[in-house]
Amino acid sequence: MAIKMNMEVMELMFYFWQATTDREKVGESFIMTIADHEQMKSVYTEEFQPESVRRALSAISNREIFSADHKCESRFWNNNMWAMEDIGLMEAMMAPLKVMNFDGLNVEGDVNVVVLPLHMDEFILKGNTLYVNFFRVQADMMGDGPLTMASVEFKQWVEQTFKAA
Repeated sequence: MAIKMNMEVMELMFYFWQATTDREKVGESFIMTIADHEQMKSVYTEEFQPESVRRALSAISNREIFSADHKCESRFWNNNMWAMEDIGLMEAMMAPLKVMNFDGLNVEGDVNVVVLPLHMDEFILKGNTLYVNFFRVQADMMGDGPLTMASVEFKQWVEQTFKAA
């Protein structure tokens, strides 16, 4: 049994946050790469669509006022603004996720953990794929403890979430 981690969208988001924080212009084509990414398609709903992602990230990049149509869009915009306010914390969250090893965890079959920039939900579980809201992962502010989710060490949280399904 294996757990495979996917951070593709978060790598794109991290570049977006860094570039935008450095006042670089991030083009619409890059933003659409994020919005149209295969991993993002799995979490879209009637209220939260690729256009929601495009509008929010475009407003951030262009330093424009964002007018949300739904609460989830507003939360997505807010989460991304927060990420840019503390790039150091984002780095502290990204680094351990990128190298996380799930060896030794007990799950049934081959499963996927996809970390995404979500809005309201802590996670979404569809089949053998767990979509985790990056903004709900917590880094130890002192820098020496493990990442947690819902006050549980992240690896154990992943195992518990799959077992509860």
